[in-house]
Amino acid sequence: MNMKVMQKNLLFMLLILVFFSACTTTRVIVPPVTAPPTNTHITGQFVWYDLITSDVAGAKKFYGGLFGWEFEGAGKDDTAYTIIKADGTPIGGIIYSKKAKEIDGEQWLSYLSVPDVDRAVDITKKSGGRVLVEAFEFEARGRTAVVADPQGALVVLFKSYGGDPPIETLEEKLNHVWIWTELFTNDAEASSAYYEEIADYSTEKYDSGVNVPYYIFRKAEKGYAGMLTIPWKNVKPNWLPYIKVKDPEAIVKKVKPLGGMVILAPGKDIRNGSVAIVADPTGAVIALQKYPFKD
Repeated sequence: MNMKVMQKNLLFMLLILVFFSACTTTRVIVPPVTAPPTNTHITGQFVWYDLITSDVAGAKKFYGGLFGWEFEGAGKDDTAYTIIKADGTPIGGIIYSKKAKEIDGEQWLSYLSVPDVDRAVDITKKSGGRVLVEAFEFEARGRTAVVADPQGALVVLFKSYGGDPPIETLEEKLNHVWIWTELFTNDAEASSAYYEEIADYSTEKYDSGVNVPYYIFRKAEKGYAGMLTIPWKNVKPNWLPYIKVKDPEAIVKKVKPLGGMVILAPGKDIRNGSVAIVADPTGAVIALQKYPFKD
């Protein structure tokens, strides 16, 4: 990693630190991750996603046009925190950071449900990861910490107050909601060991039909997330969230007119054309996954 990229990464981590640290000392209004409460915690499930961006209005225009998402301000003004809704159901948020654009900091943060945030923070430190924000009580939401895992991928370690949302129910009933999260790493073995310890996963190699080894993070018979070794140059370790869509090709056609960029178009040689990767106008990346998987 060259010095310029390293400086940008450190500056972005500072932005995360500033926002979440502010939450520990001031009243930042955020919604719970599930309403009404389920009072059920599902270790290993990704339960919420926040977009860090310097352009809230642009994000609304792009994602609203792409998915029909609705937006609701929370806090003193629209830039403090914005709730993302799909058909009226809160599914994520937008965090405003005016410096994000200057340091290529726009990206999605994934919230991982863990049984003990403080224990997961300790494991992160011992495993060579970095703790950007120590564990704290995020009002109305839950106990929260922000870390870079031992390979550098950012993740929010989280245990909600009211339980985790019924993701499978959302997947079945709603379109354009989160359906999967995938870890891009430089060291699959080390990443497996880390996430198995903090989230009680087991790791299973999966035949994805491509040359890059692919793994599933599982608990019992259920898969909760995927993992693969980064196949491209100049891509840093990261968690990539997936959005459920009926027709990825139709969605991809909207990306450029809305100011975004198509990183990976649907192709028969990759998951039979069911997946695409796109970036919003500021560079934040998401994947699109066809669902149901078969017509």
